[in-house]
Amino acid sequence: MRTLLMLALAWCSTTLLADEPKNLLKPITTPESWRLEQHETATGEMEAGDEEVHFKVTAVDGTNWHVQVFQTDLDLEEGATYTLSYKAKSPDNRGYTIVATIDEEDYHEIGLHEDLYAANMFREESFTFEATDIVAKKNRIGFVIGDEKGVLIIRDMTLTKKE
Repeated sequence: MRTLLMLALAWCSTTLLADEPKNLLKPITTPESWRLEQHETATGEMEAGDEEVHFKVTAVDGTNWHVQVFQTDLDLEEGATYTLSYKAKSPDNRGYTIVATIDEEDYHEIGLHEDLYAANMFREESFTFEATDIVAKKNRIGFVIGDEKGVLIIRDMTLTKKE
């Protein structure tokens, strides 16, 4: 009886884990997973911790995309539905934009653009979008943060494809 119970538990845990959608993002707490872009006179910094990543804007120049951070080389499927989820907070109570674009000239958006606000407590965000006008293995998701100085903290970030 005990053997049957152990086999049943093993089967259930394997089945449940197999049904979890795969996270398509690189580990967010690994600095190499991100590309920090700084343009003109706007500047920023990035620091990864054990469970979260901190993006800090240190100088602004009036153009929000002059500081942005992206996970690149995402291989999305045309017409597929994806869900992006994460938790965000800011000790500076600041705005930011989450966006999905292609990662080459003309950098057009591919189905996700949300203007948001982060307060001093983590808030979970989740967005479902259809990927349109993608480029194979040349898509990116990230944060446009150059509107104002301050820190944006992200944790528990996942991108999953709806089957």
